[in-house]
Amino acid sequence: MSFENFCIVSQGNLDFKFQKIKIAIEDIVMLQADSNYTHVYLSDGKRFIFARTIKLFEDMLKDYSFERIHKTFIINCDHLLGYDSKTESLVLSNNLKANLSRRRKYQLKRQLSVLN
Repeated sequence: MSFENFCIVSQGNLDFKFQKIKIAIEDIVMLQADSNYTHVYLSDGKRFIFARTIKLFEDMLKDYSFERIHKTFIINCDHLLGYDSKTESLVLSNNLKANLSRRRKYQLKRQLSVLN
């Protein structure tokens, strides 16, 4: 899957060629899949929607502190605040919540001390 024609990752930014949008990777809180679209949530409350699959973004962000926690969610571990045991979801910056799959819950439990 190629993203060179869509976006360039440079100097800690995602630079979207045709939309003339530049997003600092550290400002991304969460990505959410919606069929062939991806919602990108930022720390300042802004949200962008791109007509690309979440797998494309997962490949772009693999060298940063992002973790795929569900088939529809990728989170920035730097924005992780805690775990809500009632809803079995992760709590992130800006009061965002991301569902956690059962399989990945056990994998992340070993990595993150917030899941108890």
